[in-house]
Amino acid sequence: MKSLQFSVPADTNKSIRIQEDIMPNFYPYFHRHTETQIMWILKGHGTLAIEQNLFAFEPGDIFYLGANQSHVFKGDFAENEKQKVHAISIFFDPDKKISAFFDLPEFEELKNFIEHSKVGFQVASKLKAIVGENMAALQKTQGVEQIIDFIKILNHLMQNRHLHIPLSSEKKLPNHISDNDQRIIDAQNYIKKNFTQHKLTLDAIAKEACMTPQAFCRSFKKHTRITYIQYLNELRVQRACRLLTSSSRYSISSVAFNSGFNSLTNFNRVFKSIMKYSPKEYLKHYKEATFDHE
Repeated sequence: MKSLQFSVPADTNKSIRIQEDIMPNFYPYFHRHTETQIMWILKGHGTLAIEQNLFAFEPGDIFYLGANQSHVFKGDFAENEKQKVHAISIFFDPDKKISAFFDLPEFEELKNFIEHSKVGFQVASKLKAIVGENMAALQKTQGVEQIIDFIKILNHLMQNRHLHIPLSSEKKLPNHISDNDQRIIDAQNYIKKNFTQHKLTLDAIAKEACMTPQAFCRSFKKHTRITYIQYLNELRVQRACRLLTSSSRYSISSVAFNSGFNSLTNFNRVFKSIMKYSPKEYLKHYKEATFDHE
């Protein structure tokens, strides 16, 4: 079966992405992504189709999905059962930002474990509770502490690798990326390069993808689960956070302008919708959290 090349939303400030999904059902398309994914299912049950194999899943199950493993989680709800999915996932690419860790001599065994885990596995039943607790705790940490706790999760999985259930007998990488998949990838790269430009429009992005604006919007959301404007705004807010916290020489208005926003009102609204704080409140909380009390 042909699988969709899915694009995990980018977070330029972090080496790993932690994503919590609470929704009526699972992402419905047979898909793959370049990131490795560790997925903990808190609510929802059904069947995991991964490459040519099928696995039943239930609340509490944890799956380690290798990079570019084609898969889909199909919910199986009774007719009168209230549909509810709750899952926490960790996405990471061991060959990109976090690769420096795995190149250390002390991490050679862990690097080999990741390499040999490209076939994916279901975490052993006896480990689910503790690994799930650690994944939940990981959401509440930041910076160096978060990376250290993440490495501890990987190390725990490695130390118990003989207990896990493989999801595939061999790793089959896709032979090619479809034209439509490549268009969305190209569009994302175009947005990443140009998101600070105030005149960046939907028409320009769609033209870069060689698609009509309507077709591009539908395809972008299908591939990423978010709209192109959400993707654009997240990149802009990430840059705004870096500018706000890197130097006091930037005013709120200059941060907004240099992050791609052409309206201070729009910047404040979008920033708060994503960060849950206004820019001023965010900076205040940041300073309080990082101030070295004597």
